[in-house]
Amino acid sequence: MIYLDTNVIISFIDELDPNHDLARQMLKKHKEDKIVSWLTLVELSSVYSIAGMESPASLALYSVESVGAKLVDLDIDKVLKEAFMLSSILKLRTLDLLHISACKLANCSFFMTLDKGIRSVSNEIEKFGIKVI
Repeated sequence: MIYLDTNVIISFIDELDPNHDLARQMLKKHKEDKIVSWLTLVELSSVYSIAGMESPASLALYSVESVGAKLVDLDIDKVLKEAFMLSSILKLRTLDLLHISACKLANCSFFMTLDKGIRSVSNEIEKFGIKVI
């Protein structure tokens, strides 16, 4: 299973995004099941709301559906505790740590991202059984 980082979804949805073609190619190339967490929906809705788009929550749900991902329920306390444990190892921003933790707790083998910070610690992330793509 592949956990999708929010940036991949936004780049796929926004045809004017400089990474649109790359996101489209990545999603097309990897046929495994794709998932997101509620954190992803919150982040998408926030981005769309800040951009002044109407119905940001509906647009967030539409975006997840458009990339062919499924929403999974995870225990937020477990995600937070896992992120806390990973924070000193990975040294990432909070949202990135939360996404990596959600990916780990959802038992995903892959984490798809366009984030350079996450990619820079991909070797450390792979030690937890998650390949960064």
